[in-house]
Amino acid sequence: MDWLRTLLSRCKAFLIRNKLDQELEEEFRSHLEFATEENRRRGMPEDDARQAAMRAFGGMTQIQERYRLRRGLPLLDTIAQDVRFAARQIRRAPGFAAVAIITLALGIGANTAVFTLTHALLLRTLPVRDPGELVRLAIDVSATETDGRNAPLNLPIIEAIEKRSRSFHGIFAWCVYDFPFKDGTVNSGIHGAIVSGNAFESLGVRPAAGRLLTPADDQPGGGPDGLAAVISHRIWVERYHADPSVIGRHITVTDHGATIVGVAPAGFEGVIVAEHPDIYLPIEFQAVLYGQPTKHDGGRLWLETFARLNPSVSRAQAAAEMNTLFPSILDATVPPALRHLPVIEKARFEVKPARTGWSKLRAQYTEPLLLLQIMVAAVLLICCANLSGLFLARASARRQEFAIREALGAGRLRLMAQLFVECLMLALPGALLGVWLAWMAGPWILHMLGNAEAEQAISMRPNLAVLSVTVACAVLCALLFGMAPAWTASHTSVDAALRNSHPRASTGGSGLRNFFVPFQVALSLTLVVVASLLGTTIARLLTEDSGYRTDNVVFILTDFLRVPEKGEALVALYHRMAARMEEFPGVDEASVAAQPPLMGGRWTDDFVAAENAQYARPAEAMENIIAAQYFSTLGISILSGRDLQNNDSDRNSCILSRAAARLYFPGVSALGKTLRNVIHHRDTGVATFHDYQIVGIAQDTKYDSLRESPPPIVYLPITSGEGWMTNAGATLFFIIHARSTAAANLAYLATLHEMAPSSPEIPPIEFSQSFRDSVARERLLSVMSGFFALLGLLLSCIGIYGLVAWNVARRTSEIGLRMALGATRMRVFALVMRQVIGLLAIGVLTGGIAAFFAARAIRGYLFEIRPGDPVIFALSALLLSFVGLLAATLPAHRAISIDPTQALKTE
Repeated sequence: MDWLRTLLSRCKAFLIRNKLDQELEEEFRSHLEFATEENRRRGMPEDDARQAAMRAFGGMTQIQERYRLRRGLPLLDTIAQDVRFAARQIRRAPGFAAVAIITLALGIGANTAVFTLTHALLLRTLPVRDPGELVRLAIDVSATETDGRNAPLNLPIIEAIEKRSRSFHGIFAWCVYDFPFKDGTVNSGIHGAIVSGNAFESLGVRPAAGRLLTPADDQPGGGPDGLAAVISHRIWVERYHADPSVIGRHITVTDHGATIVGVAPAGFEGVIVAEHPDIYLPIEFQAVLYGQPTKHDGGRLWLETFARLNPSVSRAQAAAEMNTLFPSILDATVPPALRHLPVIEKARFEVKPARTGWSKLRAQYTEPLLLLQIMVAAVLLICCANLSGLFLARASARRQEFAIREALGAGRLRLMAQLFVECLMLALPGALLGVWLAWMAGPWILHMLGNAEAEQAISMRPNLAVLSVTVACAVLCALLFGMAPAWTASHTSVDAALRNSHPRASTGGSGLRNFFVPFQVALSLTLVVVASLLGTTIARLLTEDSGYRTDNVVFILTDFLRVPEKGEALVALYHRMAARMEEFPGVDEASVAAQPPLMGGRWTDDFVAAENAQYARPAEAMENIIAAQYFSTLGISILSGRDLQNNDSDRNSCILSRAAARLYFPGVSALGKTLRNVIHHRDTGVATFHDYQIVGIAQDTKYDSLRESPPPIVYLPITSGEGWMTNAGATLFFIIHARSTAAANLAYLATLHEMAPSSPEIPPIEFSQSFRDSVARERLLSVMSGFFALLGLLLSCIGIYGLVAWNVARRTSEIGLRMALGATRMRVFALVMRQVIGLLAIGVLTGGIAAFFAARAIRGYLFEIRPGDPVIFALSALLLSFVGLLAATLPAHRAISIDPTQALKTE
């Protein structure tokens, strides 16, 4: 334990070093006086006695330094000295420090903002027990042409896995929901989740109050408390003021009574990222909602499924076991008639890590966020190159200082450490300011995701992980932009520096500074080209003809589960409400649809021309269920035939888009022909048919995405004979075109209160907003890359300006001499600009090559534009060259304004 006592002693000495220095100095003085007195007694004069005592005693300063090294913490002493010296240097040049800190704040702030979003969406670990054991179970059908990648499971499949698999324990299901909610006088909607009874137990979370759901609650009829509900910690604090008496309180969820049995722990927001459920209900609540056993879901895949790996079982082993068991699981859960469909035969089981939860947004934003992270790293490199140039100029002006310190015994590492401390003292305030900028920009970045739930659920407040990365980034930046100046300072020629007393005559570091400018220009050009390509993409997506009108059109989702009308009466209610809304002032048209366009939903079905049904294979097309005036409400032209009429004559009628007409009736007119719908019943495996007469051909429109070509679409009328009317028929959309959004909402609310007063009010969705949100990923990339490109341009301009200004200051005497010998102002201007043009040419050439490969890497994000578009490359190079030359003009103008007489006097 001697080392511990020594360490503690040194720490104590370091803390009271000033007192110890005073004591040491007093002790030295007393020894010196004693020795002087002894010499006087021997007959020496006063002055000689003191000199002899000092010679015998040795160098007092050296002794004090040796004593300090033995008693304290010399490394911390050295650092403290460097910090004090760096602070004095910063105070002597506040303008330089401000430029450096702001430059770093912009670069580090951009990096922090992007990483904060990346961490919140992709990297944040769930606050549960042993999150590394969690996996997500899903069905991967990406090998097929249908939309079902990473499909969830259903209860029969989950139960089959529990019986057969030996790799998992604690398997549970999760599905987010929006519920009408009533508690006393509070009547509103609430975002929640339906979960397995063992979900909280499997996650290993503890309640903040009361208890959490258990398997006993997930039984028909509920558990000991009836239908049990758990509320979030957030709503417990905000709505109930953290009152413990809320446990046992009765609430109404979707017109069904429930009892609050507990409060989820603080910080727990479920396993679906970017969702924040405020109420958790057992899966059996689904049976209460729809009046049928939960297992009878018609084969619908709707439950996100998670599990924990058993001890000593790896994820790869679990995936191998599941793919071995998958055929038998399908045999047990899929009807025989559907078992051999291609979409099922090609499916594979998927076991993915779920340490960070799961979100649909990840599939959409993982690659874009990676791209933005690369771009912000390029911006940070530009910042470092810029500051390296500035520090090289500053180090060049301090060559004599470094030479004197080296002559007095300072080693190279000591000089490099001193400069690194100076860089770090600028980087840390820059990082702090960057964190603040990232926090302020957070809501704006979230808004560009185009997802209202994510905007509310994701926090852009920097946490410990983000702050750690930011600090590491600041240290790395200090190393990067301080490396070249530190190397130059530590390799200063002492003799040459001391002989040359004029700081402007120094040429040290000029070669490195000349390298940094082309480097900045190359990175900036790459950013400008990428931003231009992405900006052109978003412009073309938004101006591409989608086939719709978007202004003053709103979509309003209905929730008619509790209205007394069912079947034909429910269909008639929709028709009456649409007609009633059209009577209100300011409303032009109103209609109904099962799926509004560009909302992310995808309904497909198999159709075939009835006359070719015997020998032609059914082909898949998009399907939408609509009422009359759907086309006029959305501004879609009917090219031939007529619209639907909202009566019995429509029961067997349909309308095709032009692409669907060409698909099923190539080369002939489809109007008046019969289209056969092949209906595969997932619960029984039996295929039935329904024939529709084609009464109209509509203009082609986009459906899923603005990127796609208009797909074939079959428009069917709303009828009560189809099975989807049992559940989905109660959640159709009203589509209203009015003079304003307010007029449309007013008409809907008045009609709702008049004809369906028991239904909840759901906020309208503006088509113009959902139209823009459909390209939210492209918009995020375009706006952020544009900002980074502008930032890169600004930093490159600062770098070019700094280089030219430094060269002009260094060559003041030379320029004065040239002008004294007859050089014209234009010749001097050309002399200064020649160097800039050469560096720009190197940077543009190098950047063009880098931009070519960067453009090819992002070609998957482009729309109707080639990655190597020569116009964009040429315009980007011209823009960068123009801005660079403009930045060099001011110091060049200063060069031609030099007075030769004054310049030569300073020599």
